[in-house]
Amino acid sequence: MPETAPGALQDVEALCQTVREHYVYFAPREAVWEATCESAKEAALKPKAETPAGHLSLLETMLDQLWDNHVSLNINSSSSPRLVPSGSDYWIDFKGGKAIVTAVRPGSGAAAAGLEVGDQAVALNGVPILSAALDRIGYGRNAVSEARLIWALNAQAAGYRGQLRGVTVERGGTETDLVLEEPVPDTPEALVSHERLTGNIGYIRIEDSLGDEAAVEAFDAALEELKGVDGWIIDLRNTPSGGNTSVAEPMLGRFIRGVRPYQKAGPRWEGEAVRRVASRGPWRVKRPVAVLAGRWTGSMGEGMAIGFDGLRRARVFGSPMAALAGGVEVYKLPASGWSVRLPSYNLYHIKGMERHVWHPTHEVTADNGAGPDLALQAALDWLAR
Repeated sequence: MPETAPGALQDVEALCQTVREHYVYFAPREAVWEATCESAKEAALKPKAETPAGHLSLLETMLDQLWDNHVSLNINSSSSPRLVPSGSDYWIDFKGGKAIVTAVRPGSGAAAAGLEVGDQAVALNGVPILSAALDRIGYGRNAVSEARLIWALNAQAAGYRGQLRGVTVERGGTETDLVLEEPVPDTPEALVSHERLTGNIGYIRIEDSLGDEAAVEAFDAALEELKGVDGWIIDLRNTPSGGNTSVAEPMLGRFIRGVRPYQKAGPRWEGEAVRRVASRGPWRVKRPVAVLAGRWTGSMGEGMAIGFDGLRRARVFGSPMAALAGGVEVYKLPASGWSVRLPSYNLYHIKGMERHVWHPTHEVTADNGAGPDLALQAALDWLAR
């Protein structure tokens, strides 16, 4: 392609090739991606793509066609699609031909509006639910997999920045229209919160801080404050933004002795295939541990959940997690300088199951909106035995 090609076209061409070469889950998406790229090349030559907003919107529309919540750009606008799960507040699963709400994020706009687990979503912003999903699906509509349909439902439920969100639900035979405010709950002041619960149980919640090195010190401080408890609960339900191993591994290291494997990487990973964690700190946690995980347990949070389980150091309570598949690497686009984050290698539970397929071993509703905290109660009941 000539260097004089429009910037949007340069980025489109680069993105198309980057996905083909590096995206580890490309095979089942190849036909849709080729159609996406052909259309995007034409759109890149139109006047709209000459503006920064149009350029960005074109790339965002392309990435939608990968139906993968672990794919993203490092930039957004006031009208960009909200990211799932970090910018979402409820989750829809397709069950028996119906779109059923299976998780509602506590403290969110959905919870405040009264959305409940078990509601049937029948429309989004007045558009029938399946039509709303198809609005987000560009190519291959005649053969939409269940995974792609569920992705589209939840992408549309999260909506776009600056956009009002409405959902019509059926509950007990009655339809109700709900208007949802901003999806993301207020940001906690602490990186890690903690308290001593009834029954002398130490409770530690990681507040979406697995990407902040200071969270390790905060976690250690919480352990010291709670030293001497009879059991522990580690709450990973507010980690939708993921993080990195330099934060998660030191936390895991407080619960084991020696050096032990906790996660595996696929063949595309250039490092050691088995990821290990080493014990550290002035003392290690020996009492029983319960871990809480749900739809807003994302990426590195999921890695910690499967790590606790693989290390056989905790029982994990909750429901399916964010299912952010694979390990992400960053690729820079030539014209804009923007970057795309793509899963480039698989990640596995130490026993061999892919991380995004693994579910908490003790299934209970993890994210119950304004309702009672069922996962926390289940963990407390287990620890009290």
